[in-house]
Amino acid sequence: MKLRLLFILILTTQLIYSQSEKQYISLAVGPSFPLNDFAHKNLNDSTSGWAKTGVAFEFTYAYRFTNNIGFQGKITYSSNAFDNLAYDDTLTEAYSRNPENPDTSFSSESSRNWSSGGILVGPYLRFPLSETLSWDITASIGGFGVYSPTLLINGAIDNGEELKEYYRQSGKGYAFAYSFGTGFKYKLANYYVLLFVDYFESKVKINNVAGWDWNSVPYNESIKQDVSYLSVTLGLGYYF
Repeated sequence: MKLRLLFILILTTQLIYSQSEKQYISLAVGPSFPLNDFAHKNLNDSTSGWAKTGVAFEFTYAYRFTNNIGFQGKITYSSNAFDNLAYDDTLTEAYSRNPENPDTSFSSESSRNWSSGGILVGPYLRFPLSETLSWDITASIGGFGVYSPTLLINGAIDNGEELKEYYRQSGKGYAFAYSFGTGFKYKLANYYVLLFVDYFESKVKINNVAGWDWNSVPYNESIKQDVSYLSVTLGLGYYF
């Protein structure tokens, strides 16, 4: 009887030990750097996003099957402001008859940023560098929801004439998204300190972008936007 109890105790201990440190949850935050069309600032390119550097949040659950291979699920969010100053300067230069002495000026306001986020899942590779430090490589796919910024533009001519307002409401769209990244985890008691760099991309069609033009004529349209950004996040994880 005692041998049986001892065997059960040893077996239970081994099972618990074998499963330890295979799971972790983490929360990380850091800057979000827009890339490609999302960051472009070109009036003649309808795919230009005019996005500025923003902030990214990531919540992750990960489970490791072996010493080097695991699977993770990630909830991610990024907020990037519309670059109103660059937009104003570009409009002024484009519509003034003499760019060196502008006769038309524009000012724009945005009450809502570019907002993108979603749920992604995929594998990751883990390479232990020491007892406390490991290097991870991740890849994941999922879905993104994207909200476009609101935009209110006012214009004025140097003769005192005021142009009518141009207004664009925020629209939303959903699309497939993918991500890949790399980073380090440093073990500290039952916690990880994490530093990761991740690339996200989603080509989304944003519907119901409504408003009115310079002639006060209402419109409702769809736009296509390539949302891509690089996040550099620092966070804390708990492993169990």
